[in-house]
Amino acid sequence: MLILLVIGLVGVGVAVAIWFPLSLMGAAEPPRHVSAKVVKTGACNQGMDVVEVELGGSVKQAKLDACGHHEGEQVDIVVPESADGDLVVQTASSTPTGRPLANRLASLLLCLSGFAGGFYAYLFRYGPFNLPALISDPKP
Repeated sequence: MLILLVIGLVGVGVAVAIWFPLSLMGAAEPPRHVSAKVVKTGACNQGMDVVEVELGGSVKQAKLDACGHHEGEQVDIVVPESADGDLVVQTASSTPTGRPLANRLASLLLCLSGFAGGFYAYLFRYGPFNLPALISDPKP
């Protein structure tokens, strides 16, 4: 019975660690959403649009990783943390919002499967071996 309690508590501890907010553990800040104006439109088979965005009080031109916008159109974009050099931005609607739960859920399931395998090995090691086999040998 004690082993079940330990496995349960470890499982709850892993779940808390997986779902703990990343911002409290020193994770990077979420990307900044700003508004930009399309100054040059690119054909969808050619490449990217060019937008003007105000960063740190100065107006910079950046390549927009999208196509099909009209000149003068206002677009919400995501600015990366390092806005130096040749800047490439994405539209705000194309970037994921929230925490990357797929990686956390995969880690949680991996840990739980490891604990289940360990418990199975525990049962196999200390289980009753004097029981008859379920499949009997065929008689000649």
